[in-house]
Amino acid sequence: MGAALTSSEARAAFAPLSRYPRLALAVSGGSDSMALLHLIAHWRSESVARPEVIVLTVDHGLRAGSREEATMVARMAASFGLPHAILTWTRDEKQSGGLQACAREARYDLMAAYCDAHDIPALVTAHHLDDQAETFLMRLKRGSGLDGLAAIPQESVWSGIAVLRPLLDLTKARLAATLIEASLGWAEDPSNSDPRFERARMRAGSDALAKLGLTPEALARSAQRLRRARAALDEAAEGFLAEQGAMSEAGYCLVARDALIAAPEEIALRALARLITALGGRAKPLRLAKLEALLAAMRDNPDKTHTLGGCRLQPIGERLGVFRETRGTGFSSLQLAPGQRALWDNRFRVELQLSATAPVTVSALGESGWRDLGALAPWLAALPRFAGATLPACWHGDAILLPHLGITDAGDEISGYFSARFVGAPSTRRI
Repeated sequence: MGAALTSSEARAAFAPLSRYPRLALAVSGGSDSMALLHLIAHWRSESVARPEVIVLTVDHGLRAGSREEATMVARMAASFGLPHAILTWTRDEKQSGGLQACAREARYDLMAAYCDAHDIPALVTAHHLDDQAETFLMRLKRGSGLDGLAAIPQESVWSGIAVLRPLLDLTKARLAATLIEASLGWAEDPSNSDPRFERARMRAGSDALAKLGLTPEALARSAQRLRRARAALDEAAEGFLAEQGAMSEAGYCLVARDALIAAPEEIALRALARLITALGGRAKPLRLAKLEALLAAMRDNPDKTHTLGGCRLQPIGERLGVFRETRGTGFSSLQLAPGQRALWDNRFRVELQLSATAPVTVSALGESGWRDLGALAPWLAALPRFAGATLPACWHGDAILLPHLGITDAGDEISGYFSARFVGAPSTRRI
């Protein structure tokens, strides 16, 4: 068992959180997240910067007792004077992929949606050093490249919400020791030791690996050094896009095609990954093998149109246009009530002002809508077809409202109340 965290260690770990006015804590009820809750509460009580904090627990409903664990977290949060919300997941039986992967994605989707709706810019999780080591090993087993082996980042983004991991350099044993010292309990998830799951199998083999010198600390140290290399390459890719790319507020990008093809392979791959992630409307990262195949195909056939990750990559003169795909990609449709905001298609932050008198439905404008409204909105007609068709628009009865200039095909009372802002753009010039 490790030593409990000291107040000075907690202050150092949580110092980067002070730049956010509001935070959400992901707390499941296990020892790691309960330690996060305990430590954050005491850090806030001693800190000059006191961001607002709400505690979120996702009830997956996958085993008996999950609701009781969520209410246990609620009681603990209340004892610290912190608000708490339980988010319930109902699994879609049509979802593909393993149970744990689906549950993880749903957990982040639910928490990110809550944060977005309540104007909370960042979500804090309790990932720790042992998680880092296990992730490194799982990805090493799959033959991952540098990004995969860099494992869990200190900070990332999920659906427009910053995800912060302040405990990543601390061991699980030290977090448990911190709870024990404070006489606080936690819940044990039996899936953590279930050999059906890969992470549990990695955990079971940790003692054998440690005897060979492959301790969690050594593995996490390698991941940390790889993250340093990744950061340097990411900066080079961002510099390339800033120089060779131009991003539109309408959610598409134009990049110098010859420069992209001639760039060092690693830089070109990272530039493509950034563009596709920002424009493709998907939260899942792209597989490196698919990116490599795309770049190879572009170099072999530079005049051909390609698709990947929800994006259409189309040559336009000497430039490559990167657009959200218009067909077969399952654009989401959402309801916005007056005063509500949401992230639509992982690309646009949409909002209906409180002064609106009725709810609206937000979905993609579509090619027919782009054609029909082009005469009323010259700026819309000037957009490439593939960009205009993928813009968010809202319907109020039979009226279509575009957010960018407040132009609608019917003069109804919600005109001007619907707004949208493109998010997640890489560092490029604006068209």
